[in-house]
Order: sequence, then C-alpha cells, then structure tokens
Amino acid sequence: MEALLRQRDLMEIMHVSRATLWRMLRYQDFPKPVVLMGCKRWRHEDFESWLEAKKGD
Repeated sequence: MEALLRQRDLMEIMHVSRATLWRMLRYQDFPKPVVLMGCKRWRHEDFESWLEAKKGD
C-alpha cells in the first residue's frame, strides 16, 4: 500500500501555513490530490518527485 500524506503532513514537511499551502495548490504545478471518501490525500511519491524538481529550480 502506498503512503498518503494529509494536508497537515504537507504543512509540517514544508514549514508553511495552510493559506500558503492552498496558494501553492492553486497556482503552482503541485501534485493533484487523491480524494478518498471526501478527504484529500497526496501520494508520498508524487510529492517527493515534485519537491526534488523544485530543488533544481
């Protein structure tokens, strides 16, 4: 089973506020979430790939 990250997990990893995270989701090429029973979750591997790509920018 693949690891899924919650919004709180993303905020802690990136050290950003909820508002900043949602701005990133809206205006950047942030990975799309998976919706499970109405809850948004992000695939860990998609997030890690995105983060590595951003380090190169």
